Amino acid sequence: MKTKSARSKGYYRLVKVKPQNYEYKVGNHRYMLKFESIHPNRGKSTAIIQMNESTTNWVDESKEDWSPDPTIGKVLCCCYGNKFEIVYCLNMRSIVDKDPKRLKGQKNNTLNDAKNDKWIAQVCKGVDYIIVAYGDCKGVDPIVIAERKEQLLKILEEYDLYHVGG
Repeated sequence: MKTKSARSKGYYRLVKVKPQNYEYKVGNHRYMLKFESIHPNRGKSTAIIQMNESTTNWVDESKEDWSPDPTIGKVLCCCYGNKFEIVYCLNMRSIVDKDPKRLKGQKNNTLNDAKNDKWIAQVCKGVDYIIVAYGDCKGVDPIVIAERKEQLLKILEEYDLYHVGG
């Protein structure tokens, strides 16, 4: 049986959005991943704002071949089951680094580029649902996470939000 990560590629395609840099490279900032259903006319759109950055990356961009990480795989399978046609995966913080040890001691101005907040605001204006998914903070100071949550909720205060996790 295929994992959810593998199955998600049968439901959605990763869409290149300019001027986004989708490359997963430690030290870079990545703001958004956009997925479109392979089965069109399903209707709704959603923005999922995740605690941690995704390691989803292109395998071969010219062939639109991509590799989902386990969390994105689960998210996309859930979105498919709920008939979302467009899924935006945004990040609470934009820094790309899956090693929590390197994130310890970092403050929000290092973990989150100001462009990230602009992308969050822009994407959330145009979707049907906004889901804030707080997961494991992966070693980032809980006080820094609490500050970032407060900043994020201020950006999104005019919207109805759905929350998953802490």
